[in-house]
Amino acid sequence: MYMMNDKWLHLKEKIENSSRIFLSTHINPDGDGLGSEVAFYSYLKMLNKDCKIINISPIEDNYKFLNIDNVIECYDPGIHDSYIEDSDLAIIFDIGDYRRLGNISSLISVNDIYTISIDHHPSDDEFFNFKILNVKAPATGYMVWKYLKFLNINKFEGIMGDGLYTALITDTGSFRYNSTDSDSHIMASELLSSGVKPYDVYSNIYEQRTVEQISLLSRAISLIEFSKNNEFAWVCISQKDFLETNSRPADVEGFTDFIRSIKNVEVSFVLIELKSGNIKLSLRSRGKYIINDIAHKFDGGGHLLAAGATCENMSFNKVVKIILQELNKKRTNVN
Repeated sequence: MYMMNDKWLHLKEKIENSSRIFLSTHINPDGDGLGSEVAFYSYLKMLNKDCKIINISPIEDNYKFLNIDNVIECYDPGIHDSYIEDSDLAIIFDIGDYRRLGNISSLISVNDIYTISIDHHPSDDEFFNFKILNVKAPATGYMVWKYLKFLNINKFEGIMGDGLYTALITDTGSFRYNSTDSDSHIMASELLSSGVKPYDVYSNIYEQRTVEQISLLSRAISLIEFSKNNEFAWVCISQKDFLETNSRPADVEGFTDFIRSIKNVEVSFVLIELKSGNIKLSLRSRGKYIINDIAHKFDGGGHLLAAGATCENMSFNKVVKIILQELNKKRTNVN
């Protein structure tokens, strides 16, 4: 705790001594990244800081309830380059690997902006000037909550509370994953006491499925393949599948978890063909197999049981072959 308090103190001092700050998270931002930066933005505005949220990817519809007053901005060189160049502090949330910042990482480097990472993903890159890392934290948003508690902030009203609750429920699987600990429920209790309406947040995130997404899910179910007595299951979704169901890659959200929920499946993965020709990979494990090392094979990363990557210049068959080879080598489990 003492060491973490030192890190929080350093963060506090850097914020106090900064005149312009920008916040960001990874490409295709999820609930943890978005919720963390929105909550932190609210805190910085309480300090009357000049700050912006600038993400490399646009926000998906199910998270737009967090975008009060359009504070979550999608990077546009003509609009944001000058702001980033004049910033003296960047705070990056839930990133894992700095390359997931896209072009924003180049702007940080060229302009020598002091950059702090707040994260619960394992990382060994040296891009960041300072890391506040806790791989045991259930969510990056949990770490933001701990920082605010360090500052004796105990009321989390409005979008700050909604952002923190979004981060917490999305990265704990609504308190289903083993990363959920007693402190997670204490955090939730404090957020609810501050006025967060849990169903309002949950319904915005999870109860917005479109007809197109259901059509894609139906097709994906028909394409599921199995291996090793059904321990491994996967699906490959092509551009043709998106075209014929009038859907898009964002509609695949949750499919990997759905496949993992099938009885006897220990590891699930979904491969998506992007318009660029690259393949986006999402991996999930129940716990018998660690899978983030497999994501590393494709220059990706993530948690022990949830990881992903972008596979360049590879076919579906090649990616599936590598994954199954790596899985079949494994003889130990996460326990």
